[in-house]
Amino acid sequence: MQRHRVLVVFGIAWLSALLLSWWLYQKSTAPESRDLVYAVAAAKELPAGSRIQSDDLKLVALDRRDLPKEAFLKTAEILDRTVNVPVAVSELVLAGKLAAKGSGEGLTALIEPGTRAISVQVNEISGVSGFIQPGTRVDVLFTRVFSNGDAATTTILQNVKVIAYGRQIDPAARLDPTTRPTVATLLVTQEEAEKLVLAGQRGRIQLALRNGLDDEILEPSDPVQSADLGIEEPRKPQAVTVRPPVPPVEAESAPSRAASGVSKTAKPENERRVVVRIYRGDKITEQVFQ
Repeated sequence: MQRHRVLVVFGIAWLSALLLSWWLYQKSTAPESRDLVYAVAAAKELPAGSRIQSDDLKLVALDRRDLPKEAFLKTAEILDRTVNVPVAVSELVLAGKLAAKGSGEGLTALIEPGTRAISVQVNEISGVSGFIQPGTRVDVLFTRVFSNGDAATTTILQNVKVIAYGRQIDPAARLDPTTRPTVATLLVTQEEAEKLVLAGQRGRIQLALRNGLDDEILEPSDPVQSADLGIEEPRKPQAVTVRPPVPPVEAESAPSRAASGVSKTAKPENERRVVVRIYRGDKITEQVFQ
């Protein structure tokens, strides 16, 4: 009798454990109820400056908790708007990647309100060997050569965004290696645009490429001159003309001047002589001109 009870208790415990295991398995593998929403994504790659059409978009499902704040739920909300930065396939189209409504397309759509786009001439050197691309940031250095042969360089603009290099406005596009752009278009304020135009007229402009994560603006410093490089402009020797003192003229009577045959307007020989002293360092030389 005692053995029979033990077997019954053991059977009940084993059956309870089996039922509990099955219940836990079913609960863990059962699909959870998801709060899905449909957001607007790119159906194909959208380059910067392109205008969005209906066939460029699609809807993708995702959890509402994963929906970004700048996402769109309807394609009609972003039709005919321009893309500021490239959008990859199936990537969500966010408000921060689009230009404002009515801003046009192409380069004009990339010009933010209150700013101006201005182009500066570049070459293989001033364009950092072609490594400047749309979307990168640069500093603008200005060099002026003075009339005495000396020169000075200073930084006139910092952390300026490049929105076009040549005619290319898409950072993801590959540049044609056979063509070398000669202009870079910068996004600046009105005052900065005036500085750039004046600098281009008075000297040379050089672009310095910045790290994309470096947005520090340094305090203005004094221009760098030749003396800061340990090279001083040699001083040119100056010619100094020294005139000898005029000797006093003794009074003579008219008959004596006539007898001596000396004209009244005649000048002593030493008054017609010019002495030029030339200074070369510590050495002084003189040259006499009659």
